[in-house]
Amino acid sequence: MSSGKSISFSDQSTLSSGPVEHIHHLQNIVIIGASVAGHTLTDELMHKLPETHRIILIDALDFSYWPLGSLRASVRPGWEKKIFRPFTQETVFPKDSRHRVVPGTRVVKLRKDAVVLDKPFEGSRVVPFFKAVLATGSSQASPMRVQNGASQADAESILIQMQSEIAVATRVVIIGGGPVGIEMAGEIRSQHPNTGITVIHDGPRILERFVSSAPDLNNMFDNTTLSQAADQHYVAPAANPKLSAALTKLLNDHHVEIITNERAVPSTDLPNGWDGVAGPQDGIKSIRLRSGRTVVADYVFISVGNRFNVRLVEAVDKGALISGMIRVDEFLRVRSTNIGSILEGGYYAIGDCCSTPGWKTMQGAKADGEGVAPNILAEVHNLPVRKYKRPVMHGMLLPMGPEYGRGYMTLPLIGDAHLPEFMVKKVKSGTLFDPDYFLARFNGEDKVEPFDGWGSVKPKQRPKDYVPDPVEMEKKRYIDTSLLVRALQRKYSFGDKDHVWNGKKDKTPYYQYHAA
Repeated sequence: MSSGKSISFSDQSTLSSGPVEHIHHLQNIVIIGASVAGHTLTDELMHKLPETHRIILIDALDFSYWPLGSLRASVRPGWEKKIFRPFTQETVFPKDSRHRVVPGTRVVKLRKDAVVLDKPFEGSRVVPFFKAVLATGSSQASPMRVQNGASQADAESILIQMQSEIAVATRVVIIGGGPVGIEMAGEIRSQHPNTGITVIHDGPRILERFVSSAPDLNNMFDNTTLSQAADQHYVAPAANPKLSAALTKLLNDHHVEIITNERAVPSTDLPNGWDGVAGPQDGIKSIRLRSGRTVVADYVFISVGNRFNVRLVEAVDKGALISGMIRVDEFLRVRSTNIGSILEGGYYAIGDCCSTPGWKTMQGAKADGEGVAPNILAEVHNLPVRKYKRPVMHGMLLPMGPEYGRGYMTLPLIGDAHLPEFMVKKVKSGTLFDPDYFLARFNGEDKVEPFDGWGSVKPKQRPKDYVPDPVEMEKKRYIDTSLLVRALQRKYSFGDKDHVWNGKKDKTPYYQYHAA
């Protein structure tokens, strides 16, 4: 992968401050972040870019992590092996690809036409680009995200430790009744039917819109302190009230206590009072609520705290931030209130970190990755970019362990369609989208097979003459993601065999569409 002479880390200060030189004849599309949004964009572009351009996919981790399976992995032994996959040149790109994976590498500075890395790539820490895409996502405490500087072994160890701690807990209190808190309650109840579980939510009902608070995750490896939370000003969209009611009934039926319109407060003035720290407690602790009521716990899980990773932008132009997110326009291009910003013209932003309206979910990140690809290609070919809007069709499926769950889909013409439990179970509860969306991202020379045991996941070598067909890949993606829609079509008799797009029947296959 490397060209040019070897450079020691001690020599890097001169590289980062020197002139930006094109050390490769190809023009780079730099993608910062290889989770859902960044990896989706990579898959969209890799077979469509002309030979004059290549992708540079950079990620701070040297492995891939699947957050959608993280809660189950923190409760159910064996699942800690299922949410990691190899992140290498060979698993992401075909053999002899001009595109490059740069794993285990951080971008430390943004420039107008280049990014600066913490270690050399192809002989330099400075990587020039034609366009750069910020897909830096968000940070949360363990287990939802891997913490700064953690290796795969570290992350697995934390999950195994959580499994052991939760297994011996007798009273678990979950602070936050959003999707993460509700799903965690379901996972614990499924694995530990006799453990007492209480969910405390600062809203009139679970999933009701709330302002997220984010703990400072700097150098934080295991415990999260509630008092470290800082207002992010991001307000999650309101969930369908019927979903809140259905989940409340399901949790109550499984003996999970839900306390709404309350907030937990550190209570060190009480005998055996809670000090605000998450995780296992030293015995049974009393937790005071805002009303003065107290609850007890020997394990506390804090589900609030989703901080957007925008420090790179903040360091060069605070005018490019809005409500704690990277400000983007209707084309997903970075915009700033400061005239002459170095970020305008060269940078796009997608996924959790950007200001695209809607839930900060896998669906949104995937849609952004798919939606920005046509504009990158348009700029490559010197064509006008097109406005982007997230698709009308989206859903919220919340599993309660492998066996239960509730959810709904928002569909064109119909609106919200609530899904029967068997459908939620079939679509998400059992696998948490691991084979359908996590494994499907890896289209490289070394195929990553579905996990079928408790051992390590090892890449399986594809035939040497393997060449992915981009049209077939997009057809497969369409088929995989439309199974649920077709089932709903049969149930509600809409759309017949035609694709429904913005409320109109259209016989054009979905995979031929780009951002409208």
